Amino acid sequence: MPPSVESASRINLRWIVRLRWGAVVGQVVTILLAARMLHEALPVKALLGVCAALALVNLGTHVWLLKGGNPSERASGLNLLGDVLALTALLALSGGAYNPFAVLYLVHITIAAVVLPPRWSLALTAVSIAAYTLLQLMPEGPLLVLGGEDQLVLHARGRWVAFVVAAVFIGTFTLRMSGSLRRREAELERTRSGAEAAERLAALGTLAAGTAHELNTPLGTIAILAGELAAQLEGDRRAEAEEIRNQVQRCKQIITGMLAPRGGADLEEPKEFEVAPVLEAAVKRWQEGRPGPKPVLDIQPQATRARARLPVHAFERAIANLLDNAAEATENRPAREVRIGLSRSQGELRIQVSDNGIGVPEPLLRRIGEPFFTTKEPGRGTGLGLYLARHVVERQGGEMRVASAEGRGTEVILTVPEAGA
Repeated sequence: MPPSVESASRINLRWIVRLRWGAVVGQVVTILLAARMLHEALPVKALLGVCAALALVNLGTHVWLLKGGNPSERASGLNLLGDVLALTALLALSGGAYNPFAVLYLVHITIAAVVLPPRWSLALTAVSIAAYTLLQLMPEGPLLVLGGEDQLVLHARGRWVAFVVAAVFIGTFTLRMSGSLRRREAELERTRSGAEAAERLAALGTLAAGTAHELNTPLGTIAILAGELAAQLEGDRRAEAEEIRNQVQRCKQIITGMLAPRGGADLEEPKEFEVAPVLEAAVKRWQEGRPGPKPVLDIQPQATRARARLPVHAFERAIANLLDNAAEATENRPAREVRIGLSRSQGELRIQVSDNGIGVPEPLLRRIGEPFFTTKEPGRGTGLGLYLARHVVERQGGEMRVASAEGRGTEVILTVPEAGA
C-alpha cells in the first residue's frame, strides 16, 4: 500500500521540534561552560530555567505530534515565536546585544522564511528586529569574556562559535526540510498518477462492458460451431477445430477479466501459495494457448518450495501478459528466445522474464509500465499488460523493474516478499 502523504505543516513542525532539542542541549552546555569560564558571574538558575521551559514546551509539542496532532501554519509560527522570545530572554540575562550568540536570531528568521507563509515570516522578522533593538537599549549585563584575556580577541572567537552554530542549524534544517518536501512531492505525484490511472481504467471497464455485451453472442456462436465441426471431423482437422474452440474460450475469459477493475486484481483476495508450481502451470497454459517461442523456465533449487501471498489468477494473467510481450518482441528474430526464471534471496522472490527482441528505446524506457502507454504498433497493444503486472505485485509490497536496450532485448523483473519471511 502506498504510504500516507504527510502534510507540509506537520513536516515543518516536526523538524522545528527536532532542531529545538539540539538547541536546548547546546544552550545548557554553553551556560554550564560559561559559568565556569567567565570572569563575571552569570544568573545560571535563571538561564537554565528558560531552557527548562523551552524543553517542556518542546516535549508537549512532540507528544501532541505523536498522538496524531494536525498542526497548521499557525502552530509552526507560534513555536518559532516562542523560540525567539526564549532566545531574547537568554541574551538579556547574559550580555544582551553584546552577546555574540545574538546572531542566532538569523536562524529563526531563515526557518520562518522557508516554512511559513509571507505574513508569518514578516511578523517573525519584525519581532526579531524589535527584540534585538530592545537588547541594544538594555543596560549591559555579564559579558562572555574571560578574565585576563584580550576582550576583543575573545569576543571575536565567540562570534566565530556563534556563526558556526548558526550555519550548522540553518544548513541542517534547510537540507532536511528540502529532502522531506521532495519526498512529499514524490508521494503526491504517485498519488496523482494512481488516481489518473484509476480513472482511465474505470473508463476502460465501462468500454469493456459494452464490448463484452456485443462480443459474447458471436463468440458463443463460434464456440458452438467449432464444437460441431470437431464432432464431424477427424485427425488434424478435428484438432484444429478444437483449437479454435479453445481460443474462443480464452477470448471470453479475457473479456470477463476486463470487466473487473484493474484486471480483477482488486476484487480477487490474495492468498498464500507455492510460486513454482503456479508459475509452471501459467507458462504451460500460455504455451498451449498460442504458437510462438517456447519459454525456457529456470527455477532455482532454493525457490522450489518458496511461497508468496498474491491474487493467484491475477498473478497468472500478469505472467501471461509478460510472455505475450516477450513473444511479440521476438517475432522478427531468426532465433527467438524467451526465458523466465524464479529465484529467492533475502526474503524476496524474483520472477524474471527476458527476451532477445527489439528492445525499447532509451527515451521511452522510463514510461514503461504506465497505463495505456505502449511501444507497439497501433492496434497491437493497449498498454495495460505491464501496468497490470506491476499493479499485482505492488499491492502486496513488491515492485517491478524493466531493463532494456534497443536491438538487444528486454528484461522485466517482478520482486515480491516471500510469505512468512
